[in-house]
Amino acid sequence: MKHLKTFLLITALSVMGSAVAIDIKFLKKERVVIDGITYQVNVKKSSATVVKGQEDYTGDVVIPEKIDKDSLTLYVEAIGNEAFEDCAGLTSVDIPRTVTAIGDQAFKGCSSLTSITLPKGLTELSAELFRDCSSLTDVTLPDGLRRMEDGVFAGCKSLESITLPSGIDQLPAHTFEGCSNLTYVSLPAGMRRIGEKAFYDCTSMETISLPTGVKQINDEAFMGCVSLTFFSLPASVSVMSEGLLRDCASLRRISISNSVKEIESNALRGCTSLDSLHIPNSVKEIGSSAMEGCSSLRIVHLPTGLKEIPSGMLRDCSSLHSLALPAALKSIGNGAMQGCATLESISLPAGVKNIGNNAFDRCANLMTVHVASVIPIKISSGTFSKGTEKEGTLYVKQSAYDAYSQDKQWRRFLNIVKE
Repeated sequence: MKHLKTFLLITALSVMGSAVAIDIKFLKKERVVIDGITYQVNVKKSSATVVKGQEDYTGDVVIPEKIDKDSLTLYVEAIGNEAFEDCAGLTSVDIPRTVTAIGDQAFKGCSSLTSITLPKGLTELSAELFRDCSSLTDVTLPDGLRRMEDGVFAGCKSLESITLPSGIDQLPAHTFEGCSNLTYVSLPAGMRRIGEKAFYDCTSMETISLPTGVKQINDEAFMGCVSLTFFSLPASVSVMSEGLLRDCASLRRISISNSVKEIESNALRGCTSLDSLHIPNSVKEIGSSAMEGCSSLRIVHLPTGLKEIPSGMLRDCSSLHSLALPAALKSIGNGAMQGCATLESISLPAGVKNIGNNAFDRCANLMTVHVASVIPIKISSGTFSKGTEKEGTLYVKQSAYDAYSQDKQWRRFLNIVKE
């Protein structure tokens, strides 16, 4: 009998414990619908979060500061992840001052939303918060904002201008990607970093003023900004990142400060309106295809300490008439100047050891090649075009004439002349 009582007592306690656990779990997940808005409530914290409803929200939605449930007052403090996502009929949202947090993608795809004012207590904008809100033209950001996640305004095709508050020191990746009508952005003085593809395909933006304290601009940050006409790298930036201004077809001028040490691959590729380029002597390394396809580029000043011209660096720069190669140069990569159709002459410094395949291919007007090295530079059968080899003139040092005349590749030149 004693054992039976003990068993019954333990069983009763277990059931009670389970009931309490189930009740708490239920409260955490309990949802209510009031005036067409769905809330997840937390009675213990006297708070409520707006969440996605069973049907899409439409029209003008006014979120109250508080709701009443079972004689309890619950304050609306948050908007949950994806709460209004893809609500194509949503035209406006009035967010109360009690809201201090808004979840990821909360308004993503709200294609009829035209304007929004965010509450003063909000300190962070979550990931892709307004992505693809294609009708959004006006956004008022709170002064207390301190942080933004990736892609907040990506795809907001109607957004024309925006001012970021002073507390924002980093612009995350994809922030304004695809904002095709964006013409003006005011960046705060404390901005330190601009993320990858932050302004990618902002096709209407003609100018951008970067704060002097910006230290890092990540890959392809301004790629596809086809209306951008001038760009100046702040003196605090040391690397011109990969694809930074790629396909900025209207870019005519760029200012590169003496603080820049490296220009990465494709940085200026496809800048078809760029007429001249001065690369400061601080630059020690340039990436492949950095200026490829800059078809209007006539003048390029290379840094004196540059040791390598990488593959495709000036490929299809069809307006390049001449190019002075630095004395420090050691190698020229594959296709480095391929398609430079107006290039007439080239002087190869004494330190050059090898030149890659197709480096001067399709250079239809290249008829003069000067070589300073007395030891034949290593080239391939495709380094120069047949037109250059058969119709052009190779100038070599007198003491090197025999070496070049007998070299398997260099003797392809039909006209070798002693200097």
